Amino acid sequence: MNKKFLSAILFGALMVSSTGTFVSCKDYDDDIDEINKELTDLKSKLSDLESKVNAGGAYVTKIESVDGGFKVSVSDGTSYNLTVASAAAGSKVVIDDKTGEISIDDKATGWFATTGEGEEAVDMTPYVKDGYWYLYDKTAKEFVKSEYKAAGNAYAVVANGICTLNIPDADGKMQTIQLPTTSAAITGVQFIDVTSGAVETDPEYALNYGVATKDNAKWDGPKGAITKDQLLVGTIEPLTLQVYPSSADLSNADIKLVGSDGTVAPVKVTATPFEGVITKAASANGLWNLNIRPDETVTDKTIADAFKAETDNYAYALQINGNILTGYASEVTPADKASSATATSLTDTDVKYNAKVLSGNKVPFGKTVTLEFDGTKAYDAYLTPKSASELELAGVTIDGKTMSFTSTEKAAGKTVQFTVNFVNFKGETGTTFDITVNFEGATVDPEAPVAAVKYTATDGVKPIIIDLGTTFTSLSAQTATALAAVTPTWNVISIDGKAVATTDQSTANGKFAFAMDQVKYYSDLKADGTPKTEVTSINTADNLKKVKYAVFAHSDYQATAAPGAYVLNMTFVDGENELKKVVAPVTISVPTFTDLFTKVTSVWNADKTVLNALLVGSSDATAAKQYVMTNAFKAVENSGADWDNLTLTPKQMSISGTPTKVATYTVSGSILAMADALLDANGAVRGNVTVDGTYLVGNKAGLKVEVPAFAVNFMSPFNDAVLNFYKGGKVADLNVAIASDGTGTIAKVDGAAGKEAGLQLVASSEKVAVSNAMELFGATDDKFTFVVKGEGVPAGATAKLSDGGIALTGMTYAPNYSATLEMTVTALNGIKTTITLPMTINKP
Repeated sequence: MNKKFLSAILFGALMVSSTGTFVSCKDYDDDIDEINKELTDLKSKLSDLESKVNAGGAYVTKIESVDGGFKVSVSDGTSYNLTVASAAAGSKVVIDDKTGEISIDDKATGWFATTGEGEEAVDMTPYVKDGYWYLYDKTAKEFVKSEYKAAGNAYAVVANGICTLNIPDADGKMQTIQLPTTSAAITGVQFIDVTSGAVETDPEYALNYGVATKDNAKWDGPKGAITKDQLLVGTIEPLTLQVYPSSADLSNADIKLVGSDGTVAPVKVTATPFEGVITKAASANGLWNLNIRPDETVTDKTIADAFKAETDNYAYALQINGNILTGYASEVTPADKASSATATSLTDTDVKYNAKVLSGNKVPFGKTVTLEFDGTKAYDAYLTPKSASELELAGVTIDGKTMSFTSTEKAAGKTVQFTVNFVNFKGETGTTFDITVNFEGATVDPEAPVAAVKYTATDGVKPIIIDLGTTFTSLSAQTATALAAVTPTWNVISIDGKAVATTDQSTANGKFAFAMDQVKYYSDLKADGTPKTEVTSINTADNLKKVKYAVFAHSDYQATAAPGAYVLNMTFVDGENELKKVVAPVTISVPTFTDLFTKVTSVWNADKTVLNALLVGSSDATAAKQYVMTNAFKAVENSGADWDNLTLTPKQMSISGTPTKVATYTVSGSILAMADALLDANGAVRGNVTVDGTYLVGNKAGLKVEVPAFAVNFMSPFNDAVLNFYKGGKVADLNVAIASDGTGTIAKVDGAAGKEAGLQLVASSEKVAVSNAMELFGATDDKFTFVVKGEGVPAGATAKLSDGGIALTGMTYAPNYSATLEMTVTALNGIKTTITLPMTINKP
């Protein structure tokens, strides 16, 4: 049967409501197995995608079809091809941007992706079930199963600002990955007081208003002519919102104020970047101005009560794109200002720039500047020239009837005057007044991002080198002179995508590897990449223009240093004016344990999961239970790994149902020791001990490296022991002559090298003659017991150590029968080991 397969990304961009072309696949039933094999490669790509979203604040910007699958583009400029190479090309699928109807190969299908407008379209998003697309039937007004199968059972759907990827893993099991698109990449918000930098917990929206007492047709300010009884709502100072991650875009977000009972405030909320615009939409630092205006339902008759509940004002939460992101702690408070409105309500001290009074503040040149006026004192205002010639000479133009003006570089260091025209909350034109504007005197970029740095903290402390590129070398002499007159400061402004509050600045700086004052500046690097020529002072224009690298260096890390994705700001501030800001991302990580230490192969099992810990042979019973861990691991060359920074943690073992400590670790000496509880009553080791631990880089608690768990098999030094019987200098079979009284002797080894004769014990490369004088690894003759076993050996036979070796008694006087000599040794660590040696009994 010829089956139709729609592409896995057929509906990847439906909710954009624009015509899109996608690809489907036909006739490859036989290729499904091959496709599933190729899906194995997707695992690492998806993991990387999730990491960028969760840790880096990235978001999906586009999904488009490619041969064999789909391509996901991410806000950081990277993209991922999630494809099955063996998939064939197929039909063209087009979604009409007006009707929402789906056409395949230019033929209308009667299926619809969208119907109507707004939120209704979201409900019509197709989905996949049982491997088939379910599409909305406009006539039936419900979703129905179509004949189109999702290729490879992999598909993607974008709806409500979330891109949902449904992709099978190598075993064919479906996994669902959700990634935010531009409008949904918001994980948290908080209100900021831009004057103090502190978090505002209870922001209040003060809607200042009045009602016009008469017509004012001559007023031609931004808000237009005024008629009697018109509701006049003032220009409200916006609330400033910090958005996480900072890359999230609020420019087209659906923002509402919602009460706990679901009541939506009758306002329109718009967001504009606070400052430092990177694109036409996104804010460079995650700060946005929220502008709140009453909607068309609010009139002069209803505004006083529009935001009140039965007993008090509504407490609103901020909702963005359908998600409540704050608590219910904000109020909207209308305030009637008509009674205080006069011809002199607004004065020069009521006009500000970036929330600061103009008199002590400089404004940037070469860009558009918007001044704010006190919205509690005037309904509308605009600028006119105090002297048109003065503005022309300074390269300044007023942007129509507004509070904004634009300047060129000619304005650098200049002072100009404007006349402010305003109308009060009664609709009356007020008395004009003049304001003075001072321009900054240097051409600077408001914000200069530099290349990101990845730094791994190791015990061999190395500097963090930030490549500043041409940030300073390309400065004009005028700009360099202005900046050199200011001492720059460094601060951590965000960690792992979360902004640092002013009150937390010291703590945040302390988490960075080095202190902020440990920065130096260099003009070049050596061939090996280390700093070469230091610029010893940057307080002159010539020296500042030499700087290419900022280097943080010290012999040790800060006490509270910790890994993380840091963003540092190097700022030049003249009084209250920020002349320049350098944004330096630095990701600090710690090495893995395998970067620091490798396993010594000879003491581990074949797959290096179990350490065979041969306990120390010693006459000291305490030391006999110890294993020195430097025998198990060796430091990786040039890693700087320090054993004293390693702590291992032996896990407890359940003995008779009770968790019991069965081993200990001592940092000093790197000693792993067996506890008595590890042995059972028969001197046998109960089992392997599980060990993990941590390594502290630079012995700093925050720079922690996890030690992967491994098993330890504690072994006696007699673990490999053997009994050897020598004859004529060579190992030979043991033959023992028994006298008629049932006695005999197994002689201890004796004789010069190459001529030895007798019994010897060998263990851990040590040798000792077997007799009552024997001592090995602290174990003396009383720790060694011997028995002779065999069918011809009487039950009462004994084998005991003597001066000459092993004395046998009670043996059978009979020729040529086999027996076994069995030795059991109890080491000082309590572990019992049994060794056997075949023997033959003969008559003398």
